[in-house]
Amino acid sequence: MIKVDVIKCLGCFSCTNVCPNQNITREETPETRSIHWKKCKEECDLCVEFCPAKALTLVPFDQAGEEPTISFDLVACKICGARYATEPMLKRIESILPEKLQKDSTGLDWIWICPVCRRNIEAERATKQIVLGRTRKIP
Repeated sequence: MIKVDVIKCLGCFSCTNVCPNQNITREETPETRSIHWKKCKEECDLCVEFCPAKALTLVPFDQAGEEPTISFDLVACKICGARYATEPMLKRIESILPEKLQKDSTGLDWIWICPVCRRNIEAERATKQIVLGRTRKIP
């Protein structure tokens, strides 16, 4: 059985992605993310190995407690307001990523911006660079 340290869990879904028997289930709404660990007699420990926060441990089935469920509110993007990640996930990235890589040259804090807005901003900047490059070459 899996024992979950709710303080360490990031809500990243790594465990749900690797569980071969789907004993770890997930649910996501536009504002929340939940993970549920079912009682499991398997001893594969893939979820334990793949947990980036080391929040999971294997315990004997007869020592297992309840089937835990953890829910997280999703953080809103600083630009568009769309909810995209859990706060523990973002704080973990922020703590690992060197400070000089957390912001771009304009001071934009990438970690707290959703992937869609990041992609759009980069596409706009790349387009401007290409257009400027082309206009400079015209005699």
